[in-house]
Amino acid sequence: MANIKIVEATNPAFIQQVFDIRTEVFVHEQKCLPSEEFDELDAVARHFLLFENALAVATGRIRKTDKGIKIERIATLSQFRGKGYATILLNHLLAFAQNTYTDTNYFYLHAQVSVKPLYEKLGFTAYGDTFMEADILHQAMEKKLFHQTKISH
Repeated sequence: MANIKIVEATNPAFIQQVFDIRTEVFVHEQKCLPSEEFDELDAVARHFLLFENALAVATGRIRKTDKGIKIERIATLSQFRGKGYATILLNHLLAFAQNTYTDTNYFYLHAQVSVKPLYEKLGFTAYGDTFMEADILHQAMEKKLFHQTKISH
């Protein structure tokens, strides 16, 4: 059984692994331009890596906006897909964001239409029309989580 670990990429070596996965998935595999994939938001977003047995195989980033928490750049290396790693990573991102940004419970993302069912299984709902982003059809999706409040007697 695989040993799974998720870490926030806070040092240069981890950030390089984040960028390596995104380059492989988005630039090489999906033919996105590097100028579209890497942006100024990389400097302010919080990046995460999912490791399988000490090998970085998936990544994603979150950032706080005026609207809520935006989940972006979810990517799993092709040979590691189908193992549920994106779901594990997304659940981690949601929990991390909910614990870190306690003033918001609104999450949103731009899902590639081909993976929209993944986000629907996690409780995201589509809104608005589909649109093109980096020559790939996308759908805006959102999810609202409710913070548990303790009731004292």
